[in-house]
Amino acid sequence: MKWKIARIEVSRFKAFKHINLDLGTSSLLTLDGPNGYGKTSVFDAVELLLTGQIKRIDNLFSTLMTKLKTNYDDNLFWNQRTDQKDLSIKIEFHDGDKRLVLARHAPVKAFDKKSNNRADKFKHFKLYELPDFESKAFTPANLRENEFLDEVFGRNFRENFTFLNYLEQGQNKLLHTRVDERKDQLGNLFNINDVAAEIENCRSLSTRFTKFLGDEKRKADEEALNNECTALRAMVQADLGNIDYKKLSTVEVGPGWDKEDPFPTYDSEIHTQFSNAIRKLNGLLPQKAAIRVRTQNDAINADIESHAESLSSLALLGTDLNKLDDLEQIKKELDGLDKAAKIVKKGASAITAEQARTLPSWAAGRLEWFEEQIKTRNDLNIKNTANDSAAAELARLKQQLLDEHAKLYPDDKFCPLCGNDWKTHVAMLDAIEVRAQKISDTLGKDGKALVALTTAMTTELGTIDTFIQAREAILKPGYNEALHQALVKVKNRLPAIQQLLERLRGEGILITFTFNNDEVVTEARLEELRKSMHAKKTDETVVLPDDWQQTIEAVFKDLQDFYIFDAQDLAKKELYITIKANEAQSSRLQKCLEELQKMQRETEAATRAKGKVIQLRATLEKAEQKYADQTISEIELIFHIYSGRLIQNYQRGLGLFIESRDGKQLRFLTAEKSEHDAVMSMSTGQVSALSLAFFLSLNKVYAEVPLILIDDPSQSLDEVNIASLTDLLRCELKHSQLIVSSHEDDISAYMRYRFNRAGLTTSSLNMQRLAKQAS
Repeated sequence: MKWKIARIEVSRFKAFKHINLDLGTSSLLTLDGPNGYGKTSVFDAVELLLTGQIKRIDNLFSTLMTKLKTNYDDNLFWNQRTDQKDLSIKIEFHDGDKRLVLARHAPVKAFDKKSNNRADKFKHFKLYELPDFESKAFTPANLRENEFLDEVFGRNFRENFTFLNYLEQGQNKLLHTRVDERKDQLGNLFNINDVAAEIENCRSLSTRFTKFLGDEKRKADEEALNNECTALRAMVQADLGNIDYKKLSTVEVGPGWDKEDPFPTYDSEIHTQFSNAIRKLNGLLPQKAAIRVRTQNDAINADIESHAESLSSLALLGTDLNKLDDLEQIKKELDGLDKAAKIVKKGASAITAEQARTLPSWAAGRLEWFEEQIKTRNDLNIKNTANDSAAAELARLKQQLLDEHAKLYPDDKFCPLCGNDWKTHVAMLDAIEVRAQKISDTLGKDGKALVALTTAMTTELGTIDTFIQAREAILKPGYNEALHQALVKVKNRLPAIQQLLERLRGEGILITFTFNNDEVVTEARLEELRKSMHAKKTDETVVLPDDWQQTIEAVFKDLQDFYIFDAQDLAKKELYITIKANEAQSSRLQKCLEELQKMQRETEAATRAKGKVIQLRATLEKAEQKYADQTISEIELIFHIYSGRLIQNYQRGLGLFIESRDGKQLRFLTAEKSEHDAVMSMSTGQVSALSLAFFLSLNKVYAEVPLILIDDPSQSLDEVNIASLTDLLRCELKHSQLIVSSHEDDISAYMRYRFNRAGLTTSSLNMQRLAKQAS
């Protein structure tokens, strides 16, 4: 956001009846004139519009005036010396091509309410967003809440305005705040106000929990209830004795009869259910041995059922279970031999060099020889094909020429081909026949060469074919295609089947048969395997109840817990339930128990909550301290430089340091170690310079809006520090819009001169002259 002020219009506010200030595009605007002509009123107007209050007036009122008085006849901000008209403040902002017009407006009737005239009341100065600078449309449609300013200019803009954008006349109040309260003053700047509020909430809650837990009356009530419950229990248990609670079940959610308080309210049906459940469990205790046998037999049955598919595969494959890899290898080689045999069958006249390279069992150097023969064969084939075509065409043309020539010139003795003078027509024909015979002889020679070459190649292929047949004769007897297919079908389960085979062998069940895909044989084998596994079972001589397993599982997580269970504990549990049932039937005892348990639950809950609140508070305080330290470190170097430039007559211009001690204090320190804050050893002028250095450091690092307002900085600074301030502003903060007031014209002129020399635009407004024109 780069919003800058273009124009300001103030009507009926403080010193102004009406004034219009045009700032243009100046980097520096100076407000000149003697005291009392409205320089500070301009800053007050800007602060009121942008924050909804004037903090300087608010602080003065809380310091000087009584809080008891609410109504006042006059208003400090409304100028009604000549007439009574609405108070308004308008500012036009520019950000490149964007325009924004904001206004504060208070109608005359707002001041008729005397409570609005308190100097610390600002709610009646309503905020508006206007369509243009000339508009006076102070309507509900244009009305905005103060939070709108934070949406436009950035989070916490209003709270941080006096730290980041506006330095009041005199010294920064923060410097005169206690070192352990300065950080709290900057809470919004550091964005830790929310955290601080949560810490305070934790502190308040912890105090309330402590008070609740330490309430003497509550402790006395709890003790009285406890004593009464003890006395009533003694009466109820007089004939039954005293049995302590002991949890017997091991399941996550135990049965109702095993709870410490089995009868929140007494119910005879529930009591009967508890008794029946204990009776069933008690009846199973003498039958632990029979239950062990049943459990083992059930495990064998479950084992056979879960391995049904693997047993079927084992009955089919037998000891050939591990032959898959060998069969895969044989199958791969046989497929390669079959492919080679098909290539050999193509013969020497059709085989290609690429196919020849895939054939097995070439003797040394023979593959290279064979490839040369293929190349020669191909050349002869091309040549023979061309010669055959040429000879046939020549014979046709010869015959056609001779026939036509004989028809036309039967007695011509000259050759129609070469023009020789033949003695007779017959002699010419004989010469042509001799030439044709020579061509035929040439063709026969190439053909004979091709035949001889093909014969040699065929012989070589025969050697390879013999090898292929011999190798197949060796491999085929060892390859069982049905076994191979059966193994491939169960390939993913072979490790599990092999593991089952090994386990059966370990149990004495031997597998000696091999693969057989006859269904009758396989089924007989499977049945034999099942019988062998069933033979491991133990005969059952005791008939167990149908629900024995459900009864045990309702109480015990594992059967081993049941096996080690003591019948005496169950007898005590039955007696404990009887006692609790009697207690539940005693109305007064039940009521006392309910009240006591409620108080105990409340105490336990409050103790847990207090511990969590204390833990949360410690975490928040640690986070607050860490963030505050980190935030201070971000401005530490810039502040050190700025303070050195603005306080040149203090510790030789070395600059000051900032210390955030434990994240709770904020101190200004010199290079010399001291437990005291540096402000305590400074003159009034030095403190003013320190205020400027801290203010400008904060603006440089944290300000989102490039606006700096400084009210009369020359009041407590000497010429050297004024020169340093001017150079600091024009070099370090030239991106910002500066509005500075001064009651000394020569200082204003000097600042404008230095800015102009740096290529920055400036302007000046003489407030005394403007005041005369406005009147």
